[in-house]
Amino acid sequence: MAAMKIAAHLLAVMLMAVALISSACNYTKPVMYINLSNSSGHAMRNVELMHPTGTFGLPELRSGQTNQHMVPIGAPCKFKVKFEDEAGKMYTTDYDLGTKCPTEIAFTVGEGMTVSERQLRP
Repeated sequence: MAAMKIAAHLLAVMLMAVALISSACNYTKPVMYINLSNSSGHAMRNVELMHPTGTFGLPELRSGQTNQHMVPIGAPCKFKVKFEDEAGKMYTTDYDLGTKCPTEIAFTVGEGMTVSERQLRP
């Protein structure tokens, strides 16, 4: 009877050890940071940014604000930035960065609501 209790405890300890080891070796996907800044002097509304693994949006990004979003890295490395100005005019800009995405990228909306792209970390 005592041997059965010891075996049951040993089995429980071994199962917990296996669970702990397997969770510690969990593979995480590489991610990239996408920064979206507004320095246009005007608010942007209905902001939508399409990236290789999906889409995210913001109802508004006021002038002087920056939003950072973390997403899994995907391929091909294509982006689309869409937004409206305060008058409701729609702006759309496409970027194709090839097959390999950087780990951090910044999109800045400047004067005239023009969008520029800058890779911060390869």
